[in-house]
Formats: sequence, structure tokens, C-alpha cells
Amino acid sequence: MRSRVWRSVSLALVGLFAVTLTAVPASAELINPATSFRPGQEWRDTDGKVIQAHGGQVLQATDDDGKRIWYWYGEDRSNGYYDSPGVHLYSSYDLYNWKDQGVVLRTMSSKEQFTGDKYFAKLYKEYSAAQREVVWRDLSTNKVRADGWAAPSILERPKVIYNKATRQWVMWVHSDGPTTPEMTSTYARAEAGVAVSNSPKGPFRWIDSYRLNRVPSDSVPWCGTSSAFDPAGGMARDMNLFVDDDGTAYIIYSSEENRTMYVSKLNRAYTYLSAAPGEAVLGKDFVRTLPCSQREAPAMFKSEGTYYLVTSGATGWDPNPARYATAKSVLGAWADQGNPIAGAGAADTFRSQSTSVIPVDRANNKFVFMADRWTPNDLANSPYVWMPMKFGEGGSLSIGPDTEWKLTDLKPYQRWTVDTVLPDHVWLRDTSNLPANVSVTAGGRTQMLGVTWDASTVTQPGPSQVRGTLADGRTFTRSVLVVPHNLRYVVNAGGAVTADWKRTVEVAATEGAVLNSVPEQPIGVDPKTAATWGFTGTSGTYGGAGDNLYTTLRWAKNKEALSYDFSNLEPGTYTVHAGYWDPWPWANRAAGISVNNTVVDPQRLFTTTPTAGEYPNITPTPDGKITVSVTPTRSPDIQLSWLMLAKTS
Repeated sequence: MRSRVWRSVSLALVGLFAVTLTAVPASAELINPATSFRPGQEWRDTDGKVIQAHGGQVLQATDDDGKRIWYWYGEDRSNGYYDSPGVHLYSSYDLYNWKDQGVVLRTMSSKEQFTGDKYFAKLYKEYSAAQREVVWRDLSTNKVRADGWAAPSILERPKVIYNKATRQWVMWVHSDGPTTPEMTSTYARAEAGVAVSNSPKGPFRWIDSYRLNRVPSDSVPWCGTSSAFDPAGGMARDMNLFVDDDGTAYIIYSSEENRTMYVSKLNRAYTYLSAAPGEAVLGKDFVRTLPCSQREAPAMFKSEGTYYLVTSGATGWDPNPARYATAKSVLGAWADQGNPIAGAGAADTFRSQSTSVIPVDRANNKFVFMADRWTPNDLANSPYVWMPMKFGEGGSLSIGPDTEWKLTDLKPYQRWTVDTVLPDHVWLRDTSNLPANVSVTAGGRTQMLGVTWDASTVTQPGPSQVRGTLADGRTFTRSVLVVPHNLRYVVNAGGAVTADWKRTVEVAATEGAVLNSVPEQPIGVDPKTAATWGFTGTSGTYGGAGDNLYTTLRWAKNKEALSYDFSNLEPGTYTVHAGYWDPWPWANRAAGISVNNTVVDPQRLFTTTPTAGEYPNITPTPDGKITVSVTPTRSPDIQLSWLMLAKTS
């Protein structure tokens, strides 16, 4: 979330084995120790101070007595956005109660600290003048500096992994700041920085910060743009780390101005890429994934041979829907699996943004989702939102809710599947034609179980994911086509004969005549039905027959309105349904919707999440006509995915 335009998110993955949590030692002498997680509520350390570990990560280790211990690294925002003291560390034996271990990566306020401050003098005594200049460039986070720079450096999303081969703890962060003394931007460098320590408690010694891998735009178009806006390439903002079972480490980061996610392999020391950007091979050293989806705040983990990547959208400090993707190989193809949150909290990830995933007990698929609820005007007190993660059919992921919970609420999971084939469509808000019982297989055993279907998951027309709840409480989803009753027009604004458009027309025809025989046309007489209908305005199309009703669209040109006329309608009352989706979410697009010159939707936003507008109680003009107009309310041109007209009385 914080994109500022950019926001960083992370995930950590160390301690990928099963864990038996130990109690906090009696010597800690805690007063009223915490025994549960309270997402979004104030969280204080064992000294009673508000925890400063924002955008962070928790990893598992062993203390000096051989006991399992958890370390929580994060941004210290006690001074707000600027003047950060550095990366703070806390430790815990139970994940509920955290002891302050101090700042393990310290920032700088003046170059004189290299000689006048014992901490920096000792840590960087072997550094050359050029190396110290790099440290100063990256760690000087004070807003007003002695050298006159107008903007400070920025350290975000710290993540730490342990390298067994080198016996070093390696920290990577989103390292940003100005590129020239006169620059005022804190987000110009867009780099990932690295530091190392011989102890998880620091001090961490800064090495350098780097641009990372990139795919030249002349070989892979950068989301409809060129590399002109970023000639150097390799941007790295929100980032995270992942260590696989074989010890190979990866850095996951948002690149191409947050438009695309990258995953890059690190070298054996975990301190740089496996190959320099100019020599790296796509598919071997890195992968460009989730292109043009405007994602940030990555958090990766592994469960039963499947890799999971949770991300957020890029909407500044404002929360937005989470999404997750899965892959069978870290550097392979990633498949978008949608939003891991359903119902309450789905639209804004319970008002939070992902930062990491804690593998509490990976052998039994017990994971904790870490997120931040950013409060830009009071960053020091921005609360943490830790929520349980659960798995459904075939390893489908769900997160939440953001209510109080305990580690004992995390239940072991064994993969299971529903074998019953469902009908390919349902009526809008109606699940009555779905089966009351389904066949479920788990561990080689199959049984029939009752199922309850959630009608709230079929509340908008077009392709949808209907959710079923088994008699034992497990949930699963299936792709279905949602069709309103008594449709008279079914328009795919993109003009393509998509499979779901064709099927919608077929289903609608069982109830009455559909007045358009083609998915789209300029205003005129239909080639088969003789009804007059179509669009007006200068426009173009996006998508093709292999897409769906939402991901094909018509876009207006020159800030014009896009209007549709529908004639030959019999007297009565109608509902207009409209579909909206935007493959270019950074445009910040919005429109006003009018039906027969009456505004029915004054500010419709366009996002990467398909949404539908429903405008009931529409009466045609005396000559049987309904006109739908989409007019821009912001600078970008507007667009439309589909329109459906249903007779309701």
C-alpha cells in the first residue's frame, strides 16, 4: 500500500519446518502477558512500548540456550515517515509477547559519524572512502541533512534470511531516495539494498543497493509503454525474500513502476543476484510475472510443493483487494488465483496490506498472514494486522477474519477435492439449481456430503466464482456463469464472440427473444432481429474471443462519452446491468453513468477487479427506447465491458 506512489510488501521464509512453540521463560516476568492476537489493535512490547516493526517479517531461529525463538524485523517509524532510526528487532518465544532487541540496522545523520561515533567507526572501519559514500547515500534518512540534500533516503520492507553456508544473517530492504543532491523525490533510485551480520541481533553492516533484473521493453512490451520512462530498467520497490528447501534464495520485487512483479534468484551468499542484470537469463535467473497487473507488497511461501505469492494493489497508502498466485516452480509460470478474502474485508484486505507470511508449522500447513494497517498521519502507531491463513479445496487459500484469535485456531490441513460437476450457469442471486450433495475425496477416500451455496457470490452477471460450504464447514468455489432472468439485450462491448457471451445468449433465449444477434455493432438495424440498437461515439476495442465478458471492452476516444441505444423494447420496467474492468489501473479512471438522461451512477471507478452496476426500475420511452451513456468524470478516457437489459415487469 504505500506506493506513495509506492508501497512495499514483504514475506519471509525461513524456518520452513514444523514448530513446537515454547512458553515464554519465567525470567521474562511478564505482567499480563498476551495470549491471543488482536488484529488492528495496539500492540506493545514487554516494556510497555508500542512495537516499531512496520512492513516487516518474522523468522524462526534458535537462542543461545538452544530454544526456538522468533525474531520480528521491521521499520522503526517512531519519528514518522522521515528521520527513521533504522530497522528494529523484537524477539519472542510464543509470537504473542515481544521483547525489544533494539535497532539492528542503524541509519545516519552525518558523515562525521564514520569517525566520531564508535558504532559506525567500528562497523565500517575497513571501508574505503567510496564505500562509505555508498553507506551514507543509502542510510542517511534524516529529512534535513548537513550536505543540503532536500530529500532523505528511504528504507522499507526489511527482510532477513539466514545463510547456512556462510553463517551470516542477510537483510534486504527496499532502498530508495534521490539520485542527485538537488532532487526532491524520495522514490527515484528504486533499488534493493543489502546488509549482513554475524548475529540475528546485529549490528547489520550495509553493503550496497542495486537495480535488479529487467526484461527490455523492445523484447517484451512494458504494459503498453516503452522503457523511456525508466531507461536504466531493473526498478525494485516493494520486496520480499524466500528460501527454498534446497537452500536457494530469491528476492521478489515490484518493478516497471509497480506495473509488474519480478522474482530473481540470489547468489550463494544471498548478497547479490545469481547473475548480473546484463547477463541474467529469463527463466533461469529470474522471471517476469503478473505483468501489467499493478501489484506490490509481495509475500511468498510454500505448501505441499506449491508456491504461493500474495500481493496487494498499488493505491498509495489506501488499502485495496489482495490477490494471490500459485506456481509449481519459483521461476515458472504463475497463475492468478484471485482474492484470498471473501465477503467482509475482501474489498480492502480488512483495511490492511500484506507484508509477510509466518510458517508456524509448514508440515501441517499452519501459516500466519502479516499485514500493516497504515496510518499515514501517525505512522508510529500504525497497527499490525496478523490473521490466520486457511486452505480449501485443492490448496485454495483464504485469509482472515480480522477478529481476535489464537494459534490453536490454526488447524492441520490435508488436501481434498470436490468431484461433482456443477451446471455451467445459475440465475442471478439464485443457487437453487445447484446440487444439495457433492462427492468429496481426501486421502484416497470418497464420501457424499451436503453443501450450502452462498447466493452472495452470484450477485453480478457474467463469469463468477460460486462458493459452497460443506456440512463439515469446509468451503470451495466453482466457476459458473451468472445470468439475469428475462434478458432482452446481451451486449459484449468489446465486440468479441466470447464463450460466456454466446452461452448467456443461449440461456436467455430459453425465456424469450434476445433482440441482438451479434455481440456489438454501431447504431443500426440488427442483421437478424431487425431491432435497432448499437453504440455511438468514437471508440476502439480491447480483447478477443479467448477472453471473457469483463476482459473485453470498448474504450472511448478524445474524452468523448460512450452511448448505447436500445430500441424495440415492449412496455414495462427494465433493469440495466453494466460490467466494468480496467487492464490499466494506474489510469485512475472514473465515469458517470446515465440512463435515459438520468444519472444512475455518478462516480463509477474502474479497477482490475471486475465489477457490475445494476440500475433498476428503468422505463423505456414511449417509442420503446433505452439509452445508456458512460461519461468520463476524470481525465482518462472511459470504457465499458458489457451491457445487459432485463425485463422485470
